[in-house]
Amino acid sequence: MKIYAIKIPDQPIPNETFDKLLLLMEPQGRERVKRFRLWDDALRSLVARLTMTWYLTVKRLLVDDKLPTFGRKGKGKPTLASPTLNPPLEFNNTHESSYILFAVLRSPLPLACVGIDIMSPVSDPVDTQEGIFDQLTLMEKLSLAGKMSDQERNKRLMNLWTLKEGYTKAVGEGITFGLERIEVILDDQGDVQCVKVDGKDSEDIGWNYKLGNVEGNRWAVWWRGDDTEEEGGVKFVDVRWEEFEKPLVDLVVKLGLQNGQDYI
Repeated sequence: MKIYAIKIPDQPIPNETFDKLLLLMEPQGRERVKRFRLWDDALRSLVARLTMTWYLTVKRLLVDDKLPTFGRKGKGKPTLASPTLNPPLEFNNTHESSYILFAVLRSPLPLACVGIDIMSPVSDPVDTQEGIFDQLTLMEKLSLAGKMSDQERNKRLMNLWTLKEGYTKAVGEGITFGLERIEVILDDQGDVQCVKVDGKDSEDIGWNYKLGNVEGNRWAVWWRGDDTEEEGGVKFVDVRWEEFEKPLVDLVVKLGLQNGQDYI
C-alpha cells in the first residue's frame, strides 16, 4: 500500500496553469473549486480531486486517452468506475496545511478498502478536546485528563482523531459510523498501544493501520487486504509539485483540452 504526499507550493501557481488543470475535471467539479475564496484552499481542493487522474497518468493506466470516471459504493464512498483495473484499485485522500495525502491499494480481496486522515497541531488543544468530548470513550477521556503541555495534549489528540477519522473513511461511512465505537488505547507517553472497534481488537478483525508524521502533521492510514504491488506494509512517497503538475499539464495538451474541448 502506498501513500503519495503531494505538497502544494507556498505561492499561488500561475492562473494559466490552474485553469489548465481545471480542464481535467467535470464542469460541476470546476465550479465547486472556483467557489473557494482563498487560493490555497482552491488549490488543495483541485489537487485532491486530481490525485486519481495523476496516479493513472504516471502509472500509464489510462485507456484510449480517456479520463477516469467515478462511481460510489452503497454508503457513498467514491470508487473508480473506469478504467477497469485488475486487481481493483482502492483509494482515499486527505488534506491539511500544505499537504494532500493519497493512499492507494491494489487488492483482489472483495472487502479490500483504505482510509487515511491527517491533522495539524491545534493552537488550543483544550478547546479542541472539549469539542470532540462526546466522540471519545471513557478510556480516551481519561488519557486526556490531568495536567500536560499543549505539545503532549496535541500528540494525544492527533493520535486519537486521525485513527478514528481514518477508520470511518476506510469503511466509507464518515463520522456517522459513530466515532465513540472506535477506541484508541494510549500508553503513558501518549503513544498508541492498540485500537478497538466495538470492543474488538482491530487486528483480530482483519484491519491494519499505521501512523506517521510529515512536517509536524500527524497522519493515520487504515487498510484491509494484501496489496499485490507493494509488499511489506506502507510505502510513503514524497511528490514534488513539479512531479505532480507536469504530467497533468502534458495530459491536457495531449487530449487537446487547451483548445476548448470539454471534459470527456
